Amino acid sequence: MTEPMEASTSGGRADGRGAEEFRSVFFKTRVLSQAKGSAYVEFGTCKVMVGVFGPRQSEVKLGFTDTGRLNCEVRFTTFAAARLNKAELGALESSAASALQQALEAALQLDKFPKAVFDVSALVLEGAGWAGGDTGALVCGASLALADAGVEGLDLVPGCGVSKTAAGELLLDPSPEEAAAEEAGLVLAVLPQLNEVTLLSVRGRWADSELQAGLELALGGCAQLRAHMRDCLLAALAEPRAPA
Repeated sequence: MTEPMEASTSGGRADGRGAEEFRSVFFKTRVLSQAKGSAYVEFGTCKVMVGVFGPRQSEVKLGFTDTGRLNCEVRFTTFAAARLNKAELGALESSAASALQQALEAALQLDKFPKAVFDVSALVLEGAGWAGGDTGALVCGASLALADAGVEGLDLVPGCGVSKTAAGELLLDPSPEEAAAEEAGLVLAVLPQLNEVTLLSVRGRWADSELQAGLELALGGCAQLRAHMRDCLLAALAEPRAPA
């Protein structure tokens, strides 16, 4: 368990944060006894639970492959997706699962698990309130769950977002209200130790210099998150694992 990343009261944002501060962030692993590895993540009001299952034998009849596979599924509770119809919910869940898989695959050493499949099942208990806003929490949660499951990887994968206001100010980890009023935004996931981007989603209009500044802000945010994710895993190692 890690302590929340508390916001200060010195900033100019509606919730009192500075432009480069996260909302309260919380991580905990080993939350699902039925899963090989699991994690619970909060980014402000966004709440995500992730379980990793497997490895299991691949059912695809394509012969031997020298790498394993990652199968990602994302579901939203009725509460988290109350404003969406069935078609919109299906599209959101599919898009979130694709983004999660893209963010994670480059970090995992799946060549060590030939013909095997790892299933990553994520449940958004409470959504971020804006398109793409759940991605950072999902990526952090899935990366922690995979590490908790003992799946070998090159690094932990943190993810976070940045919004650009109409006045050109860059805001780390935007609230739903900030994202709704933004002129542009981005979501980034990285391998911090390798300085490698695994996911980048950009929306709205950016000048080149603004985009560079936005990416640097998101990279700094991901570095902060990685440190807290590492602390969470180290704390879990000091605790006995409950029997399945």
